Amino acid sequence: MGSLERRLELIEAERRMGKARLGREALTHLSDEELEAAEESLLRPTLSPGEPLPPNPFLEKMKRREAEHEERVRRNAEESRRRGTPAERNE
Repeated sequence: MGSLERRLELIEAERRMGKARLGREALTHLSDEELEAAEESLLRPTLSPGEPLPPNPFLEKMKRREAEHEERVRRNAEESRRRGTPAERNE
């Protein structure tokens, strides 16, 4: 009897995981605007009218990473220009 219960638990867990996977896959097809609207619709009931949405930690982290990447690219380009190519140094 225990093995039957365990098997039923596994089937139920697989079903829940499948639903979650489908949900994650569906989210990948949404635009940024659609994702923001969905987030707002989920958070809006918990906020007072006119209260701004709290910062999204995931979005803040992504913005920081993007800014850091852009800064690295800018520094690398600056360093490359400063060094110049060997042909430019001989001129």
